[in-house]
Amino acid sequence: MIIDRMNELRNLTSQEKSVVEHINSHPKDLLDMNVNELAKASFTSASTIIRLCKKLDVKGFSDLKLIYAREFPEMVKQKDYIRKEPFDRESSIDDIISLLPMIYHRSINYTQSLLSRNTIVRVTNLMKQAQRIEIYGDGCNYDLGNMMAYRFESAHKDCHVYNASHWEHIKYLEFQNISTLAILISRTGKNPMVIDAAKRLKNSGIKTVSISANSSMDLANITDENIQIIDLENDLEMKTMMFTVATQYVLDVCITSLMVHNFDNVDKVLKALVDQKGKWLK
Repeated sequence: MIIDRMNELRNLTSQEKSVVEHINSHPKDLLDMNVNELAKASFTSASTIIRLCKKLDVKGFSDLKLIYAREFPEMVKQKDYIRKEPFDRESSIDDIISLLPMIYHRSINYTQSLLSRNTIVRVTNLMKQAQRIEIYGDGCNYDLGNMMAYRFESAHKDCHVYNASHWEHIKYLEFQNISTLAILISRTGKNPMVIDAAKRLKNSGIKTVSISANSSMDLANITDENIQIIDLENDLEMKTMMFTVATQYVLDVCITSLMVHNFDNVDKVLKALVDQKGKWLK
């Protein structure tokens, strides 16, 4: 969607960011206003909005407005649908059993709508080039990292997980020139440990990818790439669970791409394991 492309842009001026922030806060203004009215409402200028259109690779404000108007109903539908609080004090175990699969489905669908194909291609290319992948996360994100590390290694990529920034280790990677990609996971984008790790990794010249629920947060501004996924406001909206499901989906997309890239080797190993298992059973 065009609004997602706006939020993915990394080379915006402060005035252009103001326009994007205004559209995020007042989504109907882009539908109802002309270019001068939007410029006034966002405390910018018409020329700023035209420059933003060029960065979005659209012909002009009219073209931007046309695309946005076409996508607006679906955008509202997705946001309203995903933000519904699914459970209350009256919810039964039957409600929970039937609704949870729908929540997983919503989380993945909404995250898919946010994904930038170009970002995913760049990230998977970094993974293919790296000798080693490291995942940094705190709390449940650390546990998620361990699960995904197992999946990365199934795709024949060495992967390790950390819940703290290991200063000596990061400097060792730099001195030994070990090609490494670090994945940093934080829903808010403000976790102090993850921020500290991102800064140290960047200072050592190690490529970084952040996964967060808001691309404007601190972490996204430090890392080389940011993948923005579902953002919810409170625990009744199942924000932690939905962030976990969405993050797993995004990483599984990348891991599956690695498996396809290494298909012959992966297939060879799997066949060898099947043959070995057959011998054990004899």
